[in-house]
Amino acid sequence: MEKNGAQKGIVQYAMESGVYLGLYFVVKFVFEVFSMESFFCNTVAMAMMLCVPVVVYTLMRRYRRLVGVSCYFSQLWMMGILLFFFASLINSLVQYIYYVYINPDYIRAQFLAAVELLETFRPMMKDPSLLDIVKEGLDKGNVPSPMSVVVERIWVNLFFGSLLSAAMAGLAMFLPIKSKTTKR
Repeated sequence: MEKNGAQKGIVQYAMESGVYLGLYFVVKFVFEVFSMESFFCNTVAMAMMLCVPVVVYTLMRRYRRLVGVSCYFSQLWMMGILLFFFASLINSLVQYIYYVYINPDYIRAQFLAAVELLETFRPMMKDPSLLDIVKEGLDKGNVPSPMSVVVERIWVNLFFGSLLSAAMAGLAMFLPIKSKTTKR
């Protein structure tokens, strides 16, 4: 992982690893899309979501091994944030294409499914007026645009990615790394 004898910088490593994490997010998104029709796809999407910390931890450990003992918590945390940023860019491009060109009614269908789910909990709600307002808005066609949904997902990925990166960076710093020169 050396380029012209020099080590890769944090941004370059995050860009390259962000491609892999972005492709992982794209595959997860494909399973999420089909999760409404298939229990198997729903299970795979949930399993992939639960494995995101393992993937991030693995990429952080690889970066720490690349940098060596001079790696700090703040470097790993920043690498994780950048990792989520670049992965979100790839994922958001695929999502935008899907929302606009492949299935333009997907966002509306998701909101309708959420309203149906909330409708089952109506007897337990203290004030169901909010549900009525959401239903009225959907009937009038007030659905977020694909671009607003994509931008919101980028921000959500960055926020939760930074929290997850802090935890994984702490874990990656806590556990010792194996030296390349040690033999077993």
